[in-house]
Amino acid sequence: MLVLGLVAALAGLTGLALWQAHSAARIEYKAQMLATTRALARVVDHEFLWAEALVHGLAFNPALLARDYGSFLDAAHAVTEALGVLAISVSTPDGMQRMNTGALPEDIAAGLPAPPEVMRVFQTGRTEIGDLAAGCANGQRRIVLAVPVRAAPTAPVQQVLSVTLPSSRLSALLVQPELPPGWVATVLDRSNTIVARTRREAEALGLPAPARLRDAFVVKDEGMVEALHWLEAEPVTAAVARTPVFRYTVAISTPEPGFSAARYASVRDFAGLVMLVAAAALAMTLLLTRRLGLALRRLARPDAAGGGLAELAELSASLASERAARDAAERAAHDHAAWLEAAQQAAEIGVWEWCATADRLHWSIGVATLLGLHASGGVRPGLVMRRLRRRVLPADRAAFDAAMDAVRAGRSDDIGLEFRLRRADGALRWLRVQGSRMPGRRGEKAPRVLGALLDVTARRAWEADGEALLRKQEFLAGEIHHRVKNSLQRVVGLLLMQAQRATPEAAAQLRDAAGRVVTFAAVHRRLYEALGSNQSDVGSYFNGLVEDLRSSLVRGVAGRDLRLVVEPEMLLTPERLSPLGIVVTELLTNALKYGAGTVTLRIAGEGTDIVVAVEDEGPGFPPGFEPRQSRGLGMRVAMALTREAGATLEIDRAAAGGRVVVRLPQG
Repeated sequence: MLVLGLVAALAGLTGLALWQAHSAARIEYKAQMLATTRALARVVDHEFLWAEALVHGLAFNPALLARDYGSFLDAAHAVTEALGVLAISVSTPDGMQRMNTGALPEDIAAGLPAPPEVMRVFQTGRTEIGDLAAGCANGQRRIVLAVPVRAAPTAPVQQVLSVTLPSSRLSALLVQPELPPGWVATVLDRSNTIVARTRREAEALGLPAPARLRDAFVVKDEGMVEALHWLEAEPVTAAVARTPVFRYTVAISTPEPGFSAARYASVRDFAGLVMLVAAAALAMTLLLTRRLGLALRRLARPDAAGGGLAELAELSASLASERAARDAAERAAHDHAAWLEAAQQAAEIGVWEWCATADRLHWSIGVATLLGLHASGGVRPGLVMRRLRRRVLPADRAAFDAAMDAVRAGRSDDIGLEFRLRRADGALRWLRVQGSRMPGRRGEKAPRVLGALLDVTARRAWEADGEALLRKQEFLAGEIHHRVKNSLQRVVGLLLMQAQRATPEAAAQLRDAAGRVVTFAAVHRRLYEALGSNQSDVGSYFNGLVEDLRSSLVRGVAGRDLRLVVEPEMLLTPERLSPLGIVVTELLTNALKYGAGTVTLRIAGEGTDIVVAVEDEGPGFPPGFEPRQSRGLGMRVAMALTREAGATLEIDRAAAGGRVVVRLPQG
């Protein structure tokens, strides 16, 4: 029972460690899937934001404002061909399209109804995006994005300008980042209909998402769904994330058996090994018990051959008893050594002893197995340390020699080293050696070292896989930032192109918009440079951002300036600093545009929050102004990003001038 208890305890601890290691790997794999899905969701959002910026640029065209649709049609055709969109159209409140680059003139004259997304713009007064639908002309799947056209910022919506995007644009976004084998990326619209997919897209386009996936994300915006039955024949595990602005959904799925097959296989093999060891230990224990019983029964019988020599009989009985006890102890020691060796082999561990002066190495069978050598039974004399060193890879020999020389010379009492070794059978393994010098009598140190040898190849492989996934994530992030930079440059070019053909007043507004996009690009550059560390200094980041804004917005303007007052040693992660930088840029731009005097940016800690205040010396906000009801693009972007960052935005009406306060939790 004692032997079985020890075997069971060792098996339980080893099995638990194996199970926890696989569970940790599964959690890390899920986190990688969710991070990649979140990044793809931002890519999809940026594609729609690019389309919205495109349509907003066209909305200031003088011909469109004058309802000269013939002249505006030429500009719309040029944009359609240059940017690869399906069509650009203009609709009026009567529900009819007045111009469409993808329709024939006779169709427009006969009366072409406006899409539902366009009519919602007349009701809401803000940008609307539709779900996946078939095109009017050729049935091609498309997505409509519509924006209001007003004569003035506060005037009612007079027209709606819309752009029709092919669903293939989203398909192209999904195949740009290199996903791991077996991963399938899918984009769903707001009705949970498949818009784009990296695998089997032709048959999946337009199909609804599984009900289990839709129900799981009614309230939350991201997470994992396991054992999901989708288009593949086998169950999948899916990571899901919604786009922050336009509320589309991105899902990345991978077959479910890939998560658990390795874990169950290793546990099954380990269970078989434990049963084998337990059976061997039980058999040896029963044999030992039987032999001890026979020896005790022999001692209990009277000695008939002793005659009258009682002392001789007693001496003979005593010697027999001692011999039986010695034999039993030897068998027990042998059985215990065999059990210990079996346990070492099961755990892939071996013990060794190194005589530093003679440079001789002795090892157990477990060490011989790890080195790929043949050995049987007991502790075997080993080879000279120099012969073992030849099996170590040349790149690791310097560290190996330094550790051994330090112990041999008495500079260190311990050995702790991981190195690569080529086994006798040619296999390459990662091994960890751990040992200590044994103290001798009277404080002296004996020239021998005892230790253990462990195979850490599997752990090293897991670490290498984790580093590869991290490099892949960094590459994907770089691709995203590169695409954002290119998109901003295209928007600036489009605005400047429109300014060349517009009236002087409209051209000034377009150049102002282009300058704002350039400022936004500078914000993006600062954010991208801050992504290299886990924590970024808030003061350094906003100091550079204010300098960029001063160069692009304030230089040469009399009576206007930017000032930064920031509390030192404040840190934020780049993920939280990103939306905060855009919010501050929008607030500073609005203060320079509508306020007066010097604009001051104050950043300070208050309890567990970071408080950001933008102040100017102007007349302040008009009575009744509410940020949540503002129709201005800058305030809408600021409100959306504060919500994304878990922050709040309020107007301080008690301030002398205009003052907007953003409160962001540091945790």
